[in-house]
Amino acid sequence: MISSMTGFGAAEAQREGWTVVAEARSVNHKDLRLALRLPDAFQARQFEVQKLVEERLHRGHVYVEVTCRTAEGGAGALVDREQVRSYAAALREVAEAEGLPFQVDLASVLRLPGAVKDMTTDEDLRERLWPGVLEACGAALDALAQMRRTEGANLEAQLAGSCEAIESLTARIEAAQQGLVAAYRDRLRQRVERLLDGAGVPVNEESLAREVALFADRSDVSEEVVRLRSHLAQFGEALTAEGPVGRKMEFLGQEMLREANTMAAKMASGPPVRDAVELKSEIDRLREQVRNVE
Repeated sequence: MISSMTGFGAAEAQREGWTVVAEARSVNHKDLRLALRLPDAFQARQFEVQKLVEERLHRGHVYVEVTCRTAEGGAGALVDREQVRSYAAALREVAEAEGLPFQVDLASVLRLPGAVKDMTTDEDLRERLWPGVLEACGAALDALAQMRRTEGANLEAQLAGSCEAIESLTARIEAAQQGLVAAYRDRLRQRVERLLDGAGVPVNEESLAREVALFADRSDVSEEVVRLRSHLAQFGEALTAEGPVGRKMEFLGQEMLREANTMAAKMASGPPVRDAVELKSEIDRLREQVRNVE
């Protein structure tokens, strides 16, 4: 089953009174490219998130963003209340011992070591939050991968329809070719007979046969039809294959268009030419869809 390269996923994880939020999205790209935004406290460990991406995705430009906030959504939970109370009690004891009035500047107390817990300064907090970061990122990437598979199922249906249309047009071109040489021979004979009418000169059958043979060789598309059908069969197999097949499909689409261009160049006129033009258009539509396959 094929997967698309576009999708979105988001997830949250709760740790130590914090909420870790991860968002992942992806768009088309020829390779796997990662743009990762983590809080400064976790920059040194972003390779672990990169590993999570590589385990799930193979192609596409993937954007992952992680933010951390307190469960209450404000700064209150950042304050270590026990530590602040300890500082206040110590200041009260000093004031009473020295006979000084007890006054507390809260802003000054919060600047004391340990009064405020911050990921950038509290290594222990960083270690306790990191599993939550991995959990949120993993869940967001799983949701992204699922959306890509869902989009891939839609793409598979569209590509299967394009394959059927290409096969139908190829069959019509092939059928038209079967009577093309005979029709050309009859038209050529009639034209030569009109030109020689009254001259008493018979039609040179050898020259006529040679001209018909040259036309048959120039207009023969049997080899192109065989190769096109081979590419089409391989494309159909890729549609149901497991794993990334986008690059293979892109190559096969390119080769199908090459054969269609050659066939169109060999067409003289009439319905086969219109079918060849429609064939090229259908292959172009298929290639446009394939650009989004992983």
